[in-house]
Formats: sequence, structure tokens, C-alpha cells
Amino acid sequence: MQSVIPMVMDYFSWGYILLVIVSVVVCILAGMYVRKYIQNVKVHVGVRVLFIVGSVVILYVYGNFTNTFMNKWFQKSGIEFVLWDQNENYASNGFVLGFISNLDTTVIEKPKDYSKENMLQIANDIKKQYSSNIGAQKQKEKPNIIFVMSESFWDPTKLTNLSFSEDPLPNLHHYIESFPGGQTISPAFGGNTANVEFEALTSYSMSLLKPGSIPYQQVVTNKVEIPSIPRALKKEGYYTSAIHSFGRSFFKRDDVYKVLGFDKFNAQDTMENVEVDGDYISDLSMSKEIIAELEKQKKPTFVHAVTMQNHFPFTEGRFGENQIEISGLENEESKAELETYTEGLRRSDEALQYLIEELDNLDRPTLLVFFGDHLPSLGTNKSLYKETGYITNEKTPSERLAMAQTPLLMYANFDMPNDNLGLVSPIYFSNLVFDYAGLNKVPFYQFLSKLYEEIPVLRDELKIGKDGEVIKSLTEKQKEMLKQYEFIQYDLLIGKQYSKDILFK
Repeated sequence: MQSVIPMVMDYFSWGYILLVIVSVVVCILAGMYVRKYIQNVKVHVGVRVLFIVGSVVILYVYGNFTNTFMNKWFQKSGIEFVLWDQNENYASNGFVLGFISNLDTTVIEKPKDYSKENMLQIANDIKKQYSSNIGAQKQKEKPNIIFVMSESFWDPTKLTNLSFSEDPLPNLHHYIESFPGGQTISPAFGGNTANVEFEALTSYSMSLLKPGSIPYQQVVTNKVEIPSIPRALKKEGYYTSAIHSFGRSFFKRDDVYKVLGFDKFNAQDTMENVEVDGDYISDLSMSKEIIAELEKQKKPTFVHAVTMQNHFPFTEGRFGENQIEISGLENEESKAELETYTEGLRRSDEALQYLIEELDNLDRPTLLVFFGDHLPSLGTNKSLYKETGYITNEKTPSERLAMAQTPLLMYANFDMPNDNLGLVSPIYFSNLVFDYAGLNKVPFYQFLSKLYEEIPVLRDELKIGKDGEVIKSLTEKQKEMLKQYEFIQYDLLIGKQYSKDILFK
């Protein structure tokens, strides 16, 4: 609750909350008055029926506005729903229309030509085109693979108008110069960590789902199994383990991880290393937990770790004394918040160094994928980002991307090329990891490799090319590949999974 209240206050003022409370009280009192003093008023049956029918019609046309005449009426009236930015959506359209725009609970629309015949055609076309690329195993020994999704991990030195007394991320900056690195383009900001995790583990894009969707809670558990990185690695002889240093029930992870194919899930109730730093289990404890898990296994192991140390809010004094001083901020509250957040990052960077040193001591080759899940929520309604000049109004593609970029490092205790990965959506971690690990790729991941070459970033309606620029006009090849990808994602998440046996064998 201590974490939830500040998040709520980021979106609603005390005046607004007071107005809601007063309105609820007035409605209750009005209802009590009617029941006590106006009991004998009789309403004709016809009027009652009219009210009921009218209410049902209104609820239907508004609740399903995308499929009724209301959709065209909204468009003709110049009403535009900004579903990927709910703050802007409510600010531009008001509470009623903003609320209405979120009534549609459909996660993903069924493609017009979706059928078993068409899905088999798409799957076989992809298999025919890419199966020839599958060769012999490239590594003598299959490496361990580790995903560390670090809570709110970002590089605050991007706030170039500020000065830091020392580099808060010296280890990350050191390793990213010698190993593959870039910027993850997160599908989330300040929360909804599970959606970032969803993209990273499944290779399916949030950009193809309805805004506001949380597939872990709405879709994944409706299936017995869904193709994913852990399932693909299990077929390669891997042991698969998930670790989250918080409650196992959040975002239904306890059930979701079974569908995704994890052999084991350790949460805070079963972790061995649970030392707290600030309000949550420390990132150093998570690093120790990862090493302990690897040392228990004799076979190649995939560990997916989700940290909590740097979770919002960043209250002053949370980590004790801050080692790094920041200058350039006039607002003392903003300065205190950013220095607290930065202290947490400094400790996370030390935990990263510890993890890498321990990985270097392992006999088995090991590949680490380290990335931040999303930018931190700093200030009310992103005020700190605006105060420092990092963004102005977040309406341009460049500013929207700036608010989605988190550090990405792929480290290994074996030789790897020093690739500049640029901007990368988490959906492509799979094909990159399989390549660096020297593992074979089934047709789906072969297809993803080619899509990555064409469109390395899919976020909301934005499509970003290899040059880091917005693709304003898709080529016919890109359109066809995106259509195939959309059909596959619907088939595997919502549909009958007609393509699964072809694309994942």
C-alpha cells in the first residue's frame, strides 16, 4: 500500500480525490432520502421498460464503440483516442470519453482472414524460407543463459543538464564498451513490468495488443502452453528457472511461468538470499541467488531473474546516506528523489559487477542479458524529466523513444563480438541470444531474425529502422512480414495454435 498511494497521487490531485469522495457521499445520502421519503412514487411499467432498454442500448453502443456507429461519429467529430498515452488521452478527451475508450477489453483483434488453412500456409511458407538456415550446433558446450530484468534500471547521466559527483554506473559503462550493448525500447513506463517481461520471454509484441492490455493476466493463463524462450531451451536440454524477489502471485506469475515452461519458480518466500536494501530484497541478493541456482545444476541452465530493489517510490533516506551528489536541480524535492534513485542504481551496478565476477569463475560458458524494465517514475506526471530538459511534452517520436530507452548489455565469459545493438525491442532478445549462444533457431526465431533486420523496434504505432529513425512508409516486404507476425501472434495467444508444430520444431 505504501507503494501504491504515491503512484495514485501521480495521476490524481487531493482536490480531485476529495471531489470523488464528496460525490459518493452525496449519492448515498440521496439514495437514503429517496428510500425514506419517496417510497410511494409509482413509475409506469412502460417507462421502466423504456429506461431499461435505453440504458442497455447506451451501454452497448458506448461500451462497444469500435464496432458501432459511435466509432464513425467520434472520427467525424475529430475525437482521437490516444490509447498508448492514457494521461494525454484523458487530458485531451476528458474523463467520460477517456473512460469509454478503455471499455473494450479485447486484447487483440482477430485478423480478418484468420483460419486453419491460412495459418498453415503462413507457417509452411516461413519454414520453407528459413529452415535452410538451420545448421549444426555452433558451440561445443551449450552455455548457461541468464536474463536479469532490473527494476527501473536507467542511466540518469542522460540528464545532460545535471552534474553527478561520480559515475553511478561505472561497471555497466565499462562492460558495454567491450560486449554487445544498446538500448532496450521498453513497452512500458514506470510500471507494468510484466508487459516488458512478456515481450522478452515470448517474443510477442505489445504493439499488436490493445493499449492497456496485460497479457499475463488476460491471455497467457488461458492456454496450457505458449511457445517461449524457456520452452525452446527445454527442447535443447536446458533446465529453466525463474526468480522474482517479491510476491509470486503478482501478475499471476505463479501460473504464467508454468504456461511458459519454467521448471521452477522461486519468489521471495522461497529464495535463499533475501537481504533487504531500502524497502525490497537487494539486487546483490538476487545476484547471489542466480549463482546459487547455477551451481546446483549439472545441465545448461536458463535463469530469468526479475529484481525489485529500485522499485518506486524513491523517498529520501531510503538507502541511508547517498554517495553521489547531483547538482543542477533547483527543486530540492526533485534533487532528493533523484539522488535516492541514483544511490539505488549505484548499488545495482555493484551487484552487476559481483554477478559478472562470479560468472567468470564458472566452468560452463555463460551468457548474461542485463536490461532495465522501464524508466523510473520521477516527479509528478514526469515532472523531473521536464524540469531537467530531458523532454518537453513527449509528443514527438524522439521524445517518446527517449522515455522508453533502458540500458541493454549482453555479457559472456567467452569470446563475443563487440556489437552495437542500437535500439532493440525485447521481442528480439530470443534471436540475438540464440545467435550469441551458438544455438540453432527454429523457423519462428529465424523469421524474427529477418524481421529484426527490417524493423528492430515495434512500440505502440511506432516502427523504427536500423538507423534509429521512424519508418514513415513500410516497404511491401515489411508489410508482409508484419502481417505474418500479427497472424502468428494471434494464433499462438488467442487462436488455435495451428502454426505451433510447424514454427517451433
